[in-house]
Amino acid sequence: MNRISARRGEASSPIFARSPAGSKRTRARIKGAALVGSLAFACGANAELLKFETRPDGPNEAVVATVKLDGASYEIAGTLAKPARPPSGARSILIETQPSDDVKPQALERGLAVLTLDVGKLPDKAREPALRDVLGHLRGALKIKRVLGRAQGSDADTMSAASSAFDGLLLYDASREPAAPTRFIATWGADAYWREKPRIEFASAAPPNGRRFYLAGIASSTATANCVAPVNARPSAPALRALFAALDEWTAKGAAPPASRAPLDGDLAPSQDLKWPKIPALPAPPEGARRVPRIDADGNEVAGLRLPDNALPVATFTGFNAQKDKKGPLCTAGAALPFPATKSDREKNPDPRPALVERYGSRAYFVATMRVIADKLVKERLLLPQDADAYVAAARSAPF
Repeated sequence: MNRISARRGEASSPIFARSPAGSKRTRARIKGAALVGSLAFACGANAELLKFETRPDGPNEAVVATVKLDGASYEIAGTLAKPARPPSGARSILIETQPSDDVKPQALERGLAVLTLDVGKLPDKAREPALRDVLGHLRGALKIKRVLGRAQGSDADTMSAASSAFDGLLLYDASREPAAPTRFIATWGADAYWREKPRIEFASAAPPNGRRFYLAGIASSTATANCVAPVNARPSAPALRALFAALDEWTAKGAAPPASRAPLDGDLAPSQDLKWPKIPALPAPPEGARRVPRIDADGNEVAGLRLPDNALPVATFTGFNAQKDKKGPLCTAGAALPFPATKSDREKNPDPRPALVERYGSRAYFVATMRVIADKLVKERLLLPQDADAYVAAARSAPF
């Protein structure tokens, strides 16, 4: 482990370059010193960098810094992963605030370094200026030309507030958007409309520096604890990977991303006006005044970006569920209510939704149609080819 005190004017760290095998300690010291300078500047007059350490962590490097803010000490942990193949052009980095495999592997393949930086232990008021200043100096210390960010929820709001430090942001379930000129792609799922404090929808389209994508029928939580109905586990990762590729090309090459696919306020309806099919075991929708996406005869949402398993569904997917035990933990997941497999199954357990065989006929037809839908999204740059193949492969195991 290398412990390095904060010093200004150190040589920059060649994080994309290959160094001789005998210079590991030198590389760690240079890299650590560069980042120390960044953090020392980040904290402003009321902060002091007490410690900065780096150590090998498998193929990555673990980063730990201790910062003193207003008399209290806080630890900032991070992990730096380098691309296997250094980029041929300008150096770029993706900043995440939580470890995730949704986008990170793709970023590394595209030649970006990835720094997972945990700012969660900093006071709320310090996160935005610290992040902005750290990244501002990170550009100079590591000679980074392009900084992208990816975060969810309150962390996404922090990145939006610090948007001047970023060239582009991929946000999930943020309550605010970055100011120009920072380019952004904002995403959210069905649960945003059904939680206790529902999302307030936009009255106008996204600004020129942004795009908005509503991920129809996807819920951000897949926790099964204390939920009555089967949990909606549809992943957002396929959409996020495609949108990250679009953001990367937008910020690196100026290639415009796909047009927004998100409902405006006029595309929503009062929740009490929705006509839900009488599905066995359908949880009661949460009470309270709210405007939500419209649904079709199956109870699936029709607005936004519909991934292949929503455009060609085998179940009704909601952004809400219900609690088994009212005194237990809150069920934050959505529900997934499978269609009956056959007509006899539908009649045996009365269900108004056509059975799988009734709506698709055969598995061969289902697989072929899934390929058409997936390939169309690939052409629209809303799905990557490998994810399109994964949807088709899953269709071959459809439950009918």
